[in-house]
Amino acid sequence: MQQPLKKKIFNGLRTSGLAWLETVLVAVIAIYIWTQSDSLAPTSTEHNFFWPLFGPLLIALRYGFAKGFTCALLTTAGLATIMNITGHIEYYPLSLAIGTIMVAMIAGEFQDYWYNINRKHQLDQQYMQQKIDSFTQNYHLLKVSHDQLEQRTAGQTVSLRSSISALHKIATQHSEQRLEYLGHPFLNLLAEIGGIEVAGIYKVQDNKIIPKAEATLGDHHKLVLSDPMLQDMLATKKVLSPAKLAANQTHQSRYQLCIPLLDTYGTLQAAVVAENAKFFMLTPANVALLSLVSNHAADLLSDMIVTPILAPHQNDMFLQYIKRARYNKRHYGADSSLVVCIDSQNKHKHIIDSVIHYRRGADVYWSCRTRRQQHGLAVLLPLTSLYDAQHYIRRLEELLHSQLGDDIQDIDIIGPLSLAKDKQEIKKLMNELGAYNETVVNTSNDNL
Repeated sequence: MQQPLKKKIFNGLRTSGLAWLETVLVAVIAIYIWTQSDSLAPTSTEHNFFWPLFGPLLIALRYGFAKGFTCALLTTAGLATIMNITGHIEYYPLSLAIGTIMVAMIAGEFQDYWYNINRKHQLDQQYMQQKIDSFTQNYHLLKVSHDQLEQRTAGQTVSLRSSISALHKIATQHSEQRLEYLGHPFLNLLAEIGGIEVAGIYKVQDNKIIPKAEATLGDHHKLVLSDPMLQDMLATKKVLSPAKLAANQTHQSRYQLCIPLLDTYGTLQAAVVAENAKFFMLTPANVALLSLVSNHAADLLSDMIVTPILAPHQNDMFLQYIKRARYNKRHYGADSSLVVCIDSQNKHKHIIDSVIHYRRGADVYWSCRTRRQQHGLAVLLPLTSLYDAQHYIRRLEELLHSQLGDDIQDIDIIGPLSLAKDKQEIKKLMNELGAYNETVVNTSNDNL
């Protein structure tokens, strides 16, 4: 109770009406003190302190220039009115009145200046407090995200690039029964990405699963062909986590993940069904990675597709890769980027082709030509943002500069282009490269 009372005494009333009422009351009190003292005597200022000065002075210090000046005017004008009525106007202390008004004005100006300084510091303090609160919240969010990231990456020693390269090496070593050799390494890779603990991989022929498991992970895996999520995956050819059950179905899916291995031509090569997976690792980004790796593995299983390094006549296949990347963006929220290098002088074909040797595991390269017969190289960077694609371009420029020197100006690097945002630019570019196909590039088509 003492603290708020002291605060009101020193800071005044914040309500404007009450503050003006206090100003008038203090002026009346000052007039009364003035009239009841001997301050009106001609020689009073030489022997007595001028007590009525405190009224306007206190108001000025509490409320500022406007109310302090008003209180001083009311006090001096009120005294003049009373002395005029009583017939003593000739004794009006003009010097005291002017001094009272001047003191009130000076004190009021000081209070206004001091209030503005304090207000500025208060606003700065509030702003800093908001920044500190925001920093504290972001720190805790970052700490939680860091802890989750540690959980996700604990024990993961193999990178995505090296894993895909290892799968490609296995596929090239075995021309027959590739799934038998790719099964275990592929399941181990899925375990690192999606936290799969119990799963099996099965070959698919004519959209029907062959019941014999090519490889399993964990214990107690079992294939249930009638499982609703498995049947839904075969119908939609999408990576599914929760089962899509009809309203009249009461049973639940046995599986937590059903992953189709769909190649670039849209052929279902195999399927992975997983009973157990770490829930916290089934994020949209990880599901997108699962889809990418599964598509790449499906291409390795296909007899028609060996590696995503395409010859000039394979423009349709490159468009299929673009279509699949857009499919991943629509369904999993993971964008991809496109970069094109064009030899404008047609003098450095071997240099551009050498870039293929530095291909990352999931990237798709297409050696192509423009309509003006300029040699080019189109690079699709799946699940790569524009920011990361810029880093790729910088590395590419450094590589070309080390081989060409000043002749690097002969190489036009177009991009990076976002498959989700730069649709018109990609359409024009594909037309220039002679590879545009409306049915393939149309993003409204969900079927691969």
